[in-house]
Amino acid sequence: MERFILVAEDDRDVLGLVQDVLEDAGYQVSSAVGGRTVVEASARRPDLILLDYQMPGMDGVSVAEALHSDPQTRSIPIIAMTAAGNASMICRMMDASGCLGKPFDIDELLEVVENLLHKTH
Repeated sequence: MERFILVAEDDRDVLGLVQDVLEDAGYQVSSAVGGRTVVEASARRPDLILLDYQMPGMDGVSVAEALHSDPQTRSIPIIAMTAAGNASMICRMMDASGCLGKPFDIDELLEVVENLLHKTH
């Protein structure tokens, strides 16, 4: 069964890279930005969400809070992505299951995704 990952990222270059890497690794990938992430997660029930911290509208912390407060989405693991220097604090604020500091390399992205998916399924 193909795993489905929702990527919440507003930077088109980063989004394109992440989508290409994950699709090449065999994952089904969709994207959303800000509050649309909550709607997409509720409707499509991804196996994992890669969630950027800084997005227009709702930031990553607000999106994570909305996802964690909804019984339909609270069990979906979140990997926080941030270029901020205080990445570990942001990941805790987002109550994320994993964390990726930007810039990250392809191997690191795949390792974090695969480790988290193996833990949850």
